[in-house]
Amino acid sequence: MQTPNQLASAHACMHAIALPFPKQERRIGIQYLDWDRCKKKLNRIRQPIPRYHLIFSFFFGIAASSGLSLLTLYLSEVSLPAWGYPLYWMILVFSAITASFFVLMERQTRQNKQSDIDDILEDMKSIEETFPPGQ
Repeated sequence: MQTPNQLASAHACMHAIALPFPKQERRIGIQYLDWDRCKKKLNRIRQPIPRYHLIFSFFFGIAASSGLSLLTLYLSEVSLPAWGYPLYWMILVFSAITASFFVLMERQTRQNKQSDIDDILEDMKSIEETFPPGQ
């Protein structure tokens, strides 16, 4: 009958076991709550951001064309019905205000996304600080 050491050496001869060097493979254990918090924030960032630039470009285009039309109408002194000029002005003002609103919405969305990214980086840094130095 073989001793446990003889069995272990016989088994080791049959199968090679590769142990990673400390500098090759490093793992960091973190708490599940910390990991879940980072995971939720990452999932929130991955959600597609609305493409407001298409909307505000459309409204700026309408405002620009209305403004240029008003300019040519005033320069050519064409007579329009009484509602003609106010209609052009209303379209110009409405389109410019709507486009400006969507510009602000896009800027706010970008700032929120950057804020989320900064929060995740801060969380990761605080998690890394809990580990012993040199890890």
